[in-house]
Amino acid sequence: MRRSRTAARFAVLCVLVLSASCDPGLGMAAQTAPDLSSGAGPDVSMPEAVSTGPRAGLIWTGDAETGDLSQFRDAPWNNVGGTPPQVVTSPVRDGKYAIKLGIPGATTPADGICCGSRDELLPKVPDLEECDDLYFGFSTYLAPGFPVADVWQLITQFKQNFDGPPPLGLYVEQGHYRIEGGDGLPPGPKPFIIPLSAATTGRWEDWVLHVKFSTKPAIGFVEVWQNGVLVLPRYAPASGTLYPGTGSEAGSYVKTGPYRDPAITTPETMYLDNWRIGTTYASVAR
Repeated sequence: MRRSRTAARFAVLCVLVLSASCDPGLGMAAQTAPDLSSGAGPDVSMPEAVSTGPRAGLIWTGDAETGDLSQFRDAPWNNVGGTPPQVVTSPVRDGKYAIKLGIPGATTPADGICCGSRDELLPKVPDLEECDDLYFGFSTYLAPGFPVADVWQLITQFKQNFDGPPPLGLYVEQGHYRIEGGDGLPPGPKPFIIPLSAATTGRWEDWVLHVKFSTKPAIGFVEVWQNGVLVLPRYAPASGTLYPGTGSEAGSYVKTGPYRDPAITTPETMYLDNWRIGTTYASVAR
């Protein structure tokens, strides 16, 4: 069901009025026909949230239990210098299948890759908007040999619809999992780096990220659970959790998988399982 004219008017006010507070009933969870005309991919509609049962509030699942990648968008521009994503039967966190992603080695501008190799998947959901209040649950496995001690590598990011570093991402960097963002803020960066834990290969990690999306630091926040433990209590970046933008540059979109600094030359493999997006912790947690 489409948002009413009144609800749409409130959504616009939420973006434009600095003193406004977000209504969690508006934004991504209420969308039916979002604009994905930028880098996020073709237009998609938001699935109906599960209304009853232990996963009430679940909006989208990407667990590969279909045996293919049909839960994700067809976005080949997010596989540049990486190996084609594969559905595999081992290792898996739950069920029969997981998704294997990897980068086989170094790339340079001579390969047509300007800014680092990537092997990312895009969940089949609309863009993230001002006021969205969502939980993102997923499991990651860094294979032995994954270069955890190197410079920046994103494994999940909430990417703005224009070039530059994202407002928010989960990184593997200098031996740690880290929450970072703010470097690409227009008109000037307000970076933040928050170490979460040591990045260890050869084991599954279960993540839940709760994000209130807003350009305003008084509203936007992130909190993170790792393996059921709160490792980042509610944190409000000075740069917000969305970057300001208008038209096709408004909002962000979520993508998951490795994207790394071109200086990293070591081959790497990681696995994803149990991806979920919902409106509550219980709807997405393992």
